[in-house]
This record gives sequence, structure tokens and C-alpha cells, in this order.
Amino acid sequence: MFGFGRKARSEHAGHGGMEHGQHAQVNMGAQGESHSGNITVLKVEGMTCMHCKMSVERALNSVEGVESANVDLMRKEAVVIGSAAKDVLAQAVEEAGYSVVN
Repeated sequence: MFGFGRKARSEHAGHGGMEHGQHAQVNMGAQGESHSGNITVLKVEGMTCMHCKMSVERALNSVEGVESANVDLMRKEAVVIGSAAKDVLAQAVEEAGYSVVN
């Protein structure tokens, strides 16, 4: 299975106690990138592999107003930066064949 090697486990374990905002900063702003949008975290169900992860990221990145989207398969989370509304993001995920849960 993808993403479960020694390196992935140690990297994931290193940020297990972070809050969602910190998690987004680690994954999306670690190189000093700035963003003008909001951070939205979606819990996504139905993803089982890297293809699923890429499908959800592609769907989210296609939404107008999204600056970037990063999906964490193990956490079943999508962290989106941009001005798109949460319900529009959820609709894009659902149209890609996955579920957004509260």
C-alpha cells in the first residue's frame, strides 16, 4: 500500500498532536508561501488509495477560488486554502465520488 513506508510513518508520527491549522501550515506553507484565502478542513470518507487522494485533490483544485488543496489519506482530511465556500468544496468532493462528513 502507498504511503506507509518507514519514512511516511515517522513523518506522520511527528505531527500527530497538531491542531488542524498547524497541520495546514506544515503541508502548505512550510516554505514561506503566503496565501490570501481561508483555510477549510473537510473530513472525507471513501478514500482508500493514492488514486483516491489524487482524485479528491484534482476535484478541489478545479473549484474556482481554491489556491491549493492537499489531501491526507491517513487522516481522511482535505485542507483547502482559498476563498471557495465549504458547501461548494463538499459538492466537488461528492461529484468525484466521495463523501464529506461533519
